Amino acid sequence: MTWLSFILSPIGRWLSAIGGILMAVFVIYRKGRSEGIAELQREQEQERARRSRDALEADNAVRRNIASGRLYENDGHRRD
Repeated sequence: MTWLSFILSPIGRWLSAIGGILMAVFVIYRKGRSEGIAELQREQEQERARRSRDALEADNAVRRNIASGRLYENDGHRRD
């Protein structure tokens, strides 16, 4: 019963209010952090998929140029 009398005292009410506010701030922070991490992972996954798709398209373009004999044509750039 001592905890109940402490919570009902003026100091106990203030401490409970401060604890509740700190808990609410902590919960909001954790929710925002978890959503931020999920968004970052989603962006990384999309970037990985885009890079893979671009690499496959570039590989296919090179293979088409080799098959058509156009790979060794003069494209105007001078290389050693």
